[in-house]
Amino acid sequence: MSTGTPSSSGAPVRPAPTGPGPDPAADPTTRAFPQAHAGPRDWVGSTVRGRAGNTVGKLTDVVDGPDGTPWGVVQPRLGGARTIPLSGAAPDDRGITVPIDRRTLRSAPARREPDADLAQHYTSRGALTAAHEYQHQRFGGLKIGSAFFGWLVAVGLTVLLGALASLVVRLAGVSPDMSGGPGQDPRMLGVAGGIVAVAVMLLAYYAGGYVAGRLARFDGARNGVAVWAMGLVVTVAVSIATAVTGTTDSVFAALRVPGVAISGESLTLSGVIALLIAAVVALIGAVVGGKAGERYHRRVDRAAETALTP
Repeated sequence: MSTGTPSSSGAPVRPAPTGPGPDPAADPTTRAFPQAHAGPRDWVGSTVRGRAGNTVGKLTDVVDGPDGTPWGVVQPRLGGARTIPLSGAAPDDRGITVPIDRRTLRSAPARREPDADLAQHYTSRGALTAAHEYQHQRFGGLKIGSAFFGWLVAVGLTVLLGALASLVVRLAGVSPDMSGGPGQDPRMLGVAGGIVAVAVMLLAYYAGGYVAGRLARFDGARNGVAVWAMGLVVTVAVSIATAVTGTTDSVFAALRVPGVAISGESLTLSGVIALLIAAVVALIGAVVGGKAGERYHRRVDRAAETALTP
């Protein structure tokens, strides 16, 4: 049987293959194989983004689920690794995008093998978490109105608690400026007054932050900081204005807290330190209160998810 038509050099010329696929008799070193299609395992090391485009972590491994579908192990910037479904993932030049959000990822069990319960965690909350993410994008962020009403609550509670503290101090036989009397140690009275002032600022700004976070619904910590910043700006503005007119004492008379000297004559180094401590405590109270106010709405969301979970 002939193997081909002889060429001018005498070597037979092999006819070109007519069937599909590469020529089985071709040289293995020059055979062209079709390039394999990139799959989920080729995504390891890529940045993973949620449906809103925010980064949720880095893909560190790909495992097979019970039904053969691929699942990815994602390592967030903070916290332990989480396992997410890769069905519906879309790769691009920046990484891969998966149809989940950061809240769903945070609530997933840490580094868990994919099973029916884990799949239920993602599928049963899909619509509600997507709606929550959309609401956050639409209505989240800093709300000046919420911060303003939170600041009003903080100021009002400062006045009420300050008046209550002054009443207790008077009943104890101590002057409101904590100067002490016969047989009383002024240093101990100063420490007690400082503790009272810190407690008043903490409670007042916790309540103000809570109101701001509750009204804003989202980003409670940010709105709590706004309450504190608004109080700081107003205090500085009033201090400058009243220092120019010379009426500082009359303006701050209603806001004076036992143990904290506000008037310019008594604003010594210890007084400045006390004011800084009070400011830091107020900031902490406002942030914690803002997160607590936001947490109320998250409890409502979880109740809805529980009711809709089959």
